[in-house]
Amino acid sequence: MILKFSFDYNSNNNALIYFLQNIVSKTKLENKIVRQKDIVLYVEGNEEELISFSDELAATLPMSIFLKNNTAEVVPEIPQVDSIKVDKNKEFAFCASCLKQIEDSSNEDFYNPFISCSICGTTCDVKKLILLEGNEEISYNSNKELFEKLASLINEDKKVKIKTNSGEFVFKKLSKTDKEVNLLSTNLVNISKVLVANKKEIVALASVEKPSLDLRVNEVFKMTDTLNQEYVNVRYVDDLILYLLSKELENYSIDFLIYSKDEDFDYELTYEGDTKNLDIMKIKIVEDNTIILNSNSYDKSLNTIYSKFDDKSKAHFMVLLQEYNFYNKSVLNFYSSTKHNDNICLYSKDIEGFLDIVNYKLPKSIKEIFDTLQKDETSSRLLNNYKEKYPEIYENALNCDISMLKDKNIYSLWKIVAVVLGFSSKIEEENIVLNKAIECLLEKGPRIDYKLKDSEKMFNKEFLLHKLFQSGMSFKLAGVDDNTLCLGYIESFAHYIAKLVDDVHSEVPLDGVSLTGDIFTYDLISKLVHKSITKNFKIYYNKDFVIQK
Repeated sequence: MILKFSFDYNSNNNALIYFLQNIVSKTKLENKIVRQKDIVLYVEGNEEELISFSDELAATLPMSIFLKNNTAEVVPEIPQVDSIKVDKNKEFAFCASCLKQIEDSSNEDFYNPFISCSICGTTCDVKKLILLEGNEEISYNSNKELFEKLASLINEDKKVKIKTNSGEFVFKKLSKTDKEVNLLSTNLVNISKVLVANKKEIVALASVEKPSLDLRVNEVFKMTDTLNQEYVNVRYVDDLILYLLSKELENYSIDFLIYSKDEDFDYELTYEGDTKNLDIMKIKIVEDNTIILNSNSYDKSLNTIYSKFDDKSKAHFMVLLQEYNFYNKSVLNFYSSTKHNDNICLYSKDIEGFLDIVNYKLPKSIKEIFDTLQKDETSSRLLNNYKEKYPEIYENALNCDISMLKDKNIYSLWKIVAVVLGFSSKIEEENIVLNKAIECLLEKGPRIDYKLKDSEKMFNKEFLLHKLFQSGMSFKLAGVDDNTLCLGYIESFAHYIAKLVDDVHSEVPLDGVSLTGDIFTYDLISKLVHKSITKNFKIYYNKDFVIQK
C-alpha cells in the first residue's frame, strides 16, 4: 500500500523538504520526496504502518505560513525518479519536537533551552544561562528555578534584558505607556484580551517562521488607556528561552510583554556564544494569502534580479515572474505604491517582454484640472455649480500648492482629491481619502470614474485624470457624505482594476493577475480587489520576496 502526501507549499525555500526528510529518516518504510506541482511525499507500507506514520507526521511536521493545504491519497506506485535531498539553509525557532523534550520532567533536557532537535535542525553548544544584576551573577540550582525567578522579576515590574536567537531585547510587563511599543505575546490563547486576531493570524504567529503582524487593539482594551496606538506590532515567542519564560509567566496571568532594543534594564539574562540571528519576518494575511512586508529570508539572487531595473514596478514584477517561473505565461501586474510610481504592465510569452498598459501623470496644479473641466460644456457647468456651492473649498483648491507630490501614483491623486473635495485645506502627509473610506460604515459607495481615453491600442493608454475629480465633485454636490464618497473612490479603484483585467484578457488570454506594491497591504483595498476580480483569474503575490522593497 502506498500513500501519497501532497503539500501545497507557496515558497521556494527548502524548509518543508528539510523537515520531511528529517521525519522520514526515522522510519524504515520505503519513501520518496519529489517536487511536482506540489511537494509530494510517497510512503509504502502496510495499513497499520501507514496509519502510525501518518500520526507521527501530523504530530511532528512544523506549521508554516507557506503551507496552504495538504492531502493524502492511496496511489498504485511510487514514480521512478530520484528523491530530493536538501541541506539545512536557515535557522528555525523551535518545533513541537523541541517542546516535547524540554517539557518532559523525566527528560534530561527538561527546561533546557539549548537542545538539539532532529526535526527542525536546532543545534546549540551553549551549556549555561547567566543571570546578572549589574555585574553580579545570580546563582540558581536549576533552569526551572531560573525561569521562575525571571517571571517573578517581570511580575514585579523589573526590566530584563534577554539574549535571544533574534537579538538582544529588553522585556517588561505590559503596562500603561504613551509611547508606541512592540508586543511579545507569551500566551496566544489569550491574545484576544488585547488584540483583534482571526484564526489565520493566530496560526501564523505560532508557525515555525514566528513572524510579526500589525494587529488592532480591541475596543474593550482601548478603554483601559494602556496603549496609545490603534495597531500594535506583535509576535509570539521565537526561541526556547522566551518559551520557557512564557510558561512561568502564566502563573502571574501575564500574557504580553513590551520589548525594545534600546532601554535601561534591571537584570540581564545572557550566555556565552553567538545568537542565531533569526529573521523576524513581518507579514500580513490578506484573504488566504500571506504577504511579506519585511524579510531577509528570501533567496538573495532575487536582489540581483530586482537591481537590474530602475523602475520599481518592473523590478517587482520581474522578481515575481522568477519566483513562479512564469516566463512562458501571460500575467497582468498591478503595481500600486504609496512611495513610487504606479504602473500596470503585461508580461506575455507571445510578446516576449513587458508591455505598459497604463502609467500615471500628476497635474502641475489643481488649476490645471479645473482648466480641463472648463473645456467641456457639461463638466464646465458642474465646475461652476461647485464653485457657487463651495466657494471657499474651490478657492482653497485653486491656490493649493501640490508641488511636493512627486510620485505618479493613485495614492498621490487621492491626496489631491482630498483638497478638491474639501476634506483638507492642504496636501497632508496621511491619506485622508483612504482613511475616511476605512472609517465608513457602509458597504458600498458611489461609482467614481477611473477612465482611460478611448484608443484602439491596448498599451500606453492615457488615464483621464479630470474624470476622477469630476465624478467626485458631482457626488459631493448631490449631498453624498464624505466617508461614503471616499469609500466610492476606493471601491471604484477595485472595479477599475477588475475591468482592466477583463479588457486585457479579451486581447491576450491571461494565465493570472499579480498584485505588487504596498497599496495592496490595506485590508479594505485588497478585500475589494479580490471581490471585484472574477474567480476566473488567479491572483498572485510574491512568494518569499517583499511586496514592496
